[in-house]
Amino acid sequence: MTSLLTRTTAPAHRHGGRYLTAAVACLSALGLTCAVFVWTPGGQSFDTALLPLSERGASYEQDTALLGPAKAVLAFLGDELLLGVVLLAAVLLSRRLWTSVAAVGVVLGSLGTARVLKQVVARPDLDVVGSSTHNSFPSGHVAVVTALVLAFLLVLPPAARWWVLVPGVASVVVVGASTMITGWHRLSDVVGGALVAVVLYCLAAAALADDRASSAARDDS
Repeated sequence: MTSLLTRTTAPAHRHGGRYLTAAVACLSALGLTCAVFVWTPGGQSFDTALLPLSERGASYEQDTALLGPAKAVLAFLGDELLLGVVLLAAVLLSRRLWTSVAAVGVVLGSLGTARVLKQVVARPDLDVVGSSTHNSFPSGHVAVVTALVLAFLLVLPPAARWWVLVPGVASVVVVGASTMITGWHRLSDVVGGALVAVVLYCLAAAALADDRASSAARDDS
């Protein structure tokens, strides 16, 4: 029985440890993204070069034919009822209570964390031409869409995850590009929003791996 218990719990604990390591790595990347692109002249200059002021005036809306579709995408994703229905679908696909709780936690946690960081992080005036001191780091839109995709990865079986991951990544890219085209967010905001969701996903996945290992240990005891 001891050997069976070891074979059952060891893989789950290994996965849990990997997810925790990934969470720490992504959290470090989030901090580094903020430090470099928000608090250094070089980082602000890079963001500004990718999102220059419009020739129409003090606006970061980009002069492109994609502006209309980008606004439509963000208006569509700004529908809270739609986002709630998508999250509910993820919950209904789950077969375990704690997996459902984790999926909801990743989405709501990502939204809340993005909002808090946007209030807490200060963007200093570093005399970068064309750069605004208005802080938009990280993007809440990108954080929520990324979190919804990851919520489905939590509740779906491994064989079905690729069917969500590929279109999900494409959706995150489209949303991130849309926030930049409309002048809502800089590239660093897009990266930061995605990292917020990934950090919470990794923590949730690590917790679920440990929970499953504990459940298996109780069943075998």
